[in-house]
Amino acid sequence: MHVLIDIGNSTIVVAIADQQGDITHTWRFKTRKEETVTFFRYELKQGLRKYNLEPADIESVVISSVVPEVNDDVAQAINDLTGLTPHFFSIDDAQGLITIDIESPTQLGKDRLADALGAVTCYGVPAIVIDFGTATTFGVIDAECRFLGGLIIPGVKTSLNALSQRASQLPAINIEKPTHLIGRNTLECMQSGILNGTAAMIDGLLDRLLPTLSSPVHIIATGGMAKDIVPQCHHQILLDKYLLLKGLFNATRHK
Repeated sequence: MHVLIDIGNSTIVVAIADQQGDITHTWRFKTRKEETVTFFRYELKQGLRKYNLEPADIESVVISSVVPEVNDDVAQAINDLTGLTPHFFSIDDAQGLITIDIESPTQLGKDRLADALGAVTCYGVPAIVIDFGTATTFGVIDAECRFLGGLIIPGVKTSLNALSQRASQLPAINIEKPTHLIGRNTLECMQSGILNGTAAMIDGLLDRLLPTLSSPVHIIATGGMAKDIVPQCHHQILLDKYLLLKGLFNATRHK
């Protein structure tokens, strides 16, 4: 089996993939920059125990990380458990699959690159990838498999948390679909604003992006909030919660 790890700003997602790249198990835990190797070793071990998996059966470990502060501790934790040295996904892994056609390729987040590779290898091009994480990101890939860039927007929960913290009369809320589009109370107003407002933004940006690409365009959404936002959108958008992880697997198998 193969271990695929996505180290994001808010959470770390660990996935188990079989030889074909199908994701069989996943678990997640908080990204804590202040923690030590002991914390990460414990969280990894707990996930393996939950699914009755043996560290000795792990053939490889691939990591995408946008939090370099924890990389060494996570790598050491993996080595302690499995004896393996994990491979950290990089731009070099994309060679032969995608061309990065932006001004500063080294600044491209590994998560956005893995998303793009997942789209290219699983769905085809041209493609637009929308990742609903701590930030909501768009990645645009044209018909020649060139990553052209995209957009970075404050994430759904990031925006909502900022609203609750900065406006003293607005409470922290759970993100749920409201009964009415026009909110009848503060809770509904906030829920409708965050869900319908984000969906309208997504639709509006797609209206501007799609004419720049040849048709048909594959639009794929991933990330924690995708399942809540996509149903409110007018455009046809595919949901793939494992897109980034599939990109990691396919990139490293390609090498």
